[in-house]
Formats: sequence, structure tokens, C-alpha cells
Amino acid sequence: MKVTGGAWIAVILLLTVALGLFWYWEGENFSDGAVCGTYTLRQNGEVATLILTPDHRFQQELESAGTVRRAEGSWHIFGEGGIGFSEEFLKVTGEEMGPSGRPYGQIRNWFGIVSITLAPNPEVGSRFHKKLFR
Repeated sequence: MKVTGGAWIAVILLLTVALGLFWYWEGENFSDGAVCGTYTLRQNGEVATLILTPDHRFQQELESAGTVRRAEGSWHIFGEGGIGFSEEFLKVTGEEMGPSGRPYGQIRNWFGIVSITLAPNPEVGSRFHKKLFR
């Protein structure tokens, strides 16, 4: 069976549309299921672990200069990928605080690879990366 040029164009068009729909669905997925999990951050001698649970609680561990601190609090999602934390959140280097004085950031979901940047612009600031596997 010979495949014509029109068939190749149809296949390419179908794949492009499917990829676009997948990107739209996954890239805009800021649901609890997509966001919950364990995140890590390593920068400037700091090592932080952040666990977000489905009941909107977090556990955080921050190691800096040989000292380990732990915190527990709450989190919530707002707007298009915004995330806010309660005042118990331990500040990390490069983090920007919100107008209310509470920590907040932006969630980025790139085909299921999720990160949280603690700044209004996801291109700058401290970035936690979600662990893909346990």
C-alpha cells in the first residue's frame, strides 16, 4: 500500500493537534493531584525539601550552614498557577515575599514536570523541583 502526500499531511496535522491539546491540558493543570508531592531545592549551600499533601498542608525541611530547621503549615493555589504558603514557611535565599508578607510563588507544569518558583516571575527566584519518582 502506497502512502500519498495528502495522508502524510493529515498524520502530521493530527499529531500536531494532539500534541497541542496535551500541552494545553497538562500545562494548565494546577490541580491538587498535579501539584502534591515532594519537592527539592539546592542552591547557595542550602538544601530544602518541601512536601505538599492533598489536604493542603506542607512539611518543610531546610538545611543551611549545618543547621536543620523544620516547619509545617498550609498552602493554597490561586489564579493561574499561583501558590501561597502560610507564615510558617521557612524563607530560602532568593525568595520574594508577597504584599501580605506571606511566601508565595508560581507553579510551572511542563508536560508533567512540575516546579514552584518563589517569586512572581517563574524565570527568576528560588525554584523547587518536584521529584518524579519516590
